Amino acid sequence: MFLITIPNYLVTPLISASAILLGSLVGAYFSWVISNKTTVKSIKEQYRIMEINRKYEEEHKCKKICVYANIIRLDVCTSIFQSIRGIKGINNNEEGSFYPIPINKSYSNLVAALSDKYTLKELSYLYQLYGIIEKLNYDILNQGLIEKSYREVILKDYEGLLKKIYGINYKEILRVDHDKISYKELYENNIIKEGYREVLRKLDYICILEQEKIGHK
Repeated sequence: MFLITIPNYLVTPLISASAILLGSLVGAYFSWVISNKTTVKSIKEQYRIMEINRKYEEEHKCKKICVYANIIRLDVCTSIFQSIRGIKGINNNEEGSFYPIPINKSYSNLVAALSDKYTLKELSYLYQLYGIIEKLNYDILNQGLIEKSYREVILKDYEGLLKKIYGINYKEILRVDHDKISYKELYENNIIKEGYREVLRKLDYICILEQEKIGHK
């Protein structure tokens, strides 16, 4: 066996070189460890921020859906109240008994936002009702342009709106005290058309479900 003899003058340089190499390797290893931990921490922080943003967006969406449902319910119930009040006022020859029904001008967008909550038929119910309200408001605002008695025209508009919701039972809703009856009583009864009862009930359920979603987050 041959033994390699290292000259004395090379021992010190070799030790120094080995120490430098070992130091570089150790330094590189710890740099990698630190960099890896920093990267992992950064990724976790990014995921945390993404999750916060996702929850915020979901919560914001739930609140918007609830607001939209409440606006539509307010529009529909206000139209019923005003129709009852308007018909009674016209029949009693009261002056100033009718005025435009306030509705959200972006109702088509609000209804469309709830499209995943309703069937196509149910959406049609809401759009048809808004169409009747639009005609009623147009006739009231342009009563001077109507050839025949504007009272007769607007009376038919009011009746048409109530017939759309209550059908042949529309005269029954005229017997209620519109100053005392609640919004819910307008559709939680046996005289309203079943389709409209379900559509309006869903507006209640939609808001409740969306609020529950927020509460569970």
